[in-house]
Amino acid sequence: MAQTMLLTSNTVVSGHPLLQSLRPKPFSHLLLPPSLVNASSTSPARTYTSPVALFKAKTKAPAKKAAPKEKIKVEDGIFGTSGGIGFTKQNELFVGRVAMIGFAASLLGEGLTGKGILQQLNLETGIPIYEAEPLLLFFILFTLLGAIGALGDRGPLFGFTKSNELFVGRLAQLGIAFSLIGEIITGKGALAQLNIETGIPISDIEPLVLFNVAFFFVAALNPGTGKFVTDDEED
Repeated sequence: MAQTMLLTSNTVVSGHPLLQSLRPKPFSHLLLPPSLVNASSTSPARTYTSPVALFKAKTKAPAKKAAPKEKIKVEDGIFGTSGGIGFTKQNELFVGRVAMIGFAASLLGEGLTGKGILQQLNLETGIPIYEAEPLLLFFILFTLLGAIGALGDRGPLFGFTKSNELFVGRLAQLGIAFSLIGEIITGKGALAQLNIETGIPISDIEPLVLFNVAFFFVAALNPGTGKFVTDDEED
């Protein structure tokens, strides 16, 4: 009984329960001063502080969207193209329309007057090709390069589309180039080279010739619908 009272008095004086006095002291009690150790042990409630991040995660900047490429618009109309400078489909379409009108007008003029394109312009014909006017040879070469070295195009086979209009324009360019070469050498126009009667009224002209004239005029004056098919649009 006396031992129990002694133990109880010791624990009350020291202010610590018996079990806590027997437990080994933590390492923090050796480093901290006694006042802080007693304050932390006698406080009935424990306070918790929220952790503070020393290094904040870097926020990724939103990815910049690439600006869409401006597409070259092809305006409607006979000369309403906006292809700029260079060998583009828009410029080729413009040259093809001019060639269709020129070829149709030359065929109609030869059928009525009996003179080819060069004779209608009072240019010398029936001479070797190397004696022709340099400007005329340049025009022939330019027309051949525009028609033969053209850019590839895709689209439906039939219909008034821009790809088909481009194809007909190339045919007109080739027709003008070869008719000029033939007229320079032989002195005969495109129809005379094919042994078609010329210098007659329009009502007596061959129906096939009139059909070709009307076809080229309609193809040139009626702008094609739709747009060119390119690899960029498919991707």
